Amino acid sequence: MSAFLARSFVQKMVTLFFIMVISFAVVHLAPGEPSQVDPLNPKFTKEMVERFRQQFHLDKPLHEQFVLFYRDLFAGKTVSWKDGAPVLGKLFERFLNSLPLFIVGTLITWTLSFPVGIQAAIRRGGGYDRTTTFLAYLLISIPGFFFAYMLIIFVVNTFQVPVIGMRTFGLSGAGVVTRMMDRVWHLLLPSILGATGGIAILSRYVRSQMLEVENQDYVRTARAKGLPDEQVHYKHALRNALLPFVTMFGLVLPGLIGGAVIIEYIFSWPGIGRLAYEAILARDYPIIITVNFISAILVLVGTFLSDLLYMVVDPRIKL
Repeated sequence: MSAFLARSFVQKMVTLFFIMVISFAVVHLAPGEPSQVDPLNPKFTKEMVERFRQQFHLDKPLHEQFVLFYRDLFAGKTVSWKDGAPVLGKLFERFLNSLPLFIVGTLITWTLSFPVGIQAAIRRGGGYDRTTTFLAYLLISIPGFFFAYMLIIFVVNTFQVPVIGMRTFGLSGAGVVTRMMDRVWHLLLPSILGATGGIAILSRYVRSQMLEVENQDYVRTARAKGLPDEQVHYKHALRNALLPFVTMFGLVLPGLIGGAVIIEYIFSWPGIGRLAYEAILARDYPIIITVNFISAILVLVGTFLSDLLYMVVDPRIKL
């Protein structure tokens, strides 16, 4: 166990280093000088450009910029080029805003996908299976931004309630319960919207994997023994069908950053995905590189958790 953990940790650290190097190089190889933030601004003089380059080490070779950037990042000294605010502070604030969307959306996705997919596999070819298949492909085919705008129009016209932002403007003096319910209402719609595509895709995976396992010999043997259908489906078949979803579960964590960019932008939700998008438009390199770095860490942590969950799901797997 300890040897596996040590080997996995070393491999992921090496992978993280190469990701750091590649992402840093790609960002800085983009066309144009990073110091050309606003060349059309008459107040942006050559002296200011030179001072800007020296402040952010842009006058040094690329490999020295790499070392100095991550040194300042780990020390908490890296600041945004756009407003001079500490990068880690901005990301942490936006992270706390994105976290409720991520948690609620993930819970809805994984809670609904498995029952829908399992029942579709059990009732293969029936009305339930055909209906869920049609709805799944419909949700996959509809562009997310179009579905979001249609949902906003429907909710606003039907219930006459605001849905943009994290809270309703003008409720700062309201009671705690009122403000809490208002926050929940604003959270519910983007969370449901973010979960629809995941439910459609994941339920199809669950259905196909269950159909494959249901045809195995040990499942037929369990039926021949006279075991109840619930025990056959949920104890024998489902557990052996979970391995692909353990891998998928490990890749859920990166969705905390990249999975809700469109939703956060449409709903004006001040999350980390929207911050990354705005940083790309503003060429705010410290924010972009740091977001890439955090995304890489989330991917590696997720795959590490998947390795550990394999042992829980399938005891036959040996480290």
